[in-house]
Amino acid sequence: NQNVGAYYPYISTMASGTSDFLLDGGGNLTNVISPGGLVSNSLTWETVESKNVGVDFTVKRKLDVSFDYFIRDTRDMLMQKTYPGVLGAPAPAENAADLRNTGWELAVTWRDQVSSDLSYRVNLSLSDYQTEITKYDNPTGKISDYYVGKKVGEIWGYQTVGFFQSEEDLANAADQSRLGSNWRVGDIQYADLDGDEEITTGSNILGDTGDRIRIGNTTPRYSFGINPSIKYKNFKLDVFAQGILKREWYPSTGNVLRFFPWKTLSIEQWWIDDSWTPENRDAYFPLKQYAYSDSKNYYPQTRYLQHASYIRLKNVTLSYDIPVKFVANAQVYLNGTNLWEASGMYKTLDPEQPSDLKGRYLFQRSFTLGLKVTL
Repeated sequence: NQNVGAYYPYISTMASGTSDFLLDGGGNLTNVISPGGLVSNSLTWETVESKNVGVDFTVKRKLDVSFDYFIRDTRDMLMQKTYPGVLGAPAPAENAADLRNTGWELAVTWRDQVSSDLSYRVNLSLSDYQTEITKYDNPTGKISDYYVGKKVGEIWGYQTVGFFQSEEDLANAADQSRLGSNWRVGDIQYADLDGDEEITTGSNILGDTGDRIRIGNTTPRYSFGINPSIKYKNFKLDVFAQGILKREWYPSTGNVLRFFPWKTLSIEQWWIDDSWTPENRDAYFPLKQYAYSDSKNYYPQTRYLQHASYIRLKNVTLSYDIPVKFVANAQVYLNGTNLWEASGMYKTLDPEQPSDLKGRYLFQRSFTLGLKVTL
């Protein structure tokens, strides 16, 4: 694998440039040389080993099936390990981890000629994969780093009880002071899973994660596509839909998030309407707050974990072949894209948009009416 950044990562190179200050008295910027970063003395190539088994068959020229199961091992994976801050320099690239991808792919096609005028075809595809760390030096079991057995994409968070609906709820709940202060009616109540009457992160290591658990995984599971087509005389209808059956997502608190408008310094009406009030106790969001730095209600948790599975009708085309003698082919067609979708995510989110949720255009619905002529 040569896609690792620098061409010669085993050589520590020194960078040259000019300083931002005039030091020689002549009005010229001083040339400077910067020391190179650390380099591992055991750096070597990544290696990849792939194994797969598959089967393909056709039945009576109507049914085509293709199935493939694969295992892909990446050994000596180049990455930067986590070192204590006393190192005093960025961590070098090291052959520090092994990982394994396992998955399968299935494609099925059915076609039939019903009559001389009517025929149809249906294509179905379904695939799945997971990635697991099989080797990594993490002696403390820190969950924010790789560890043996970790499924890439894990989301750790709290289990949400609900909102504090009364002062009595506040008085009887586990102590949440480690996560924030000034807890009020309408704020989030987290579950005390370890029974110590205190909501904590523990030591942030396997076996001591406090009240946090694995609540989801960002890996897209069971990706599928459906592509039926039907032809009747000169008319033809093509449809394509795609989606993902299982995936979770949680907004990163390090970004400016449209999902939590109080973090953007601009309030949107949907957020106000769906926030907790004494008259709206079943709201989705907690009591409104406008402190930019106050994240106590939005720690990764089950309540705001987004189920990012979806199906989207990506393309529909209806065409008609015009019988014209003086041209090879003439066709008029009507095409629509992104006509419909369904998702488990909150109404303002789109599962195919970048995960940072910055202010970009969402997918646009479009329609095209056209004429194609081949002479």
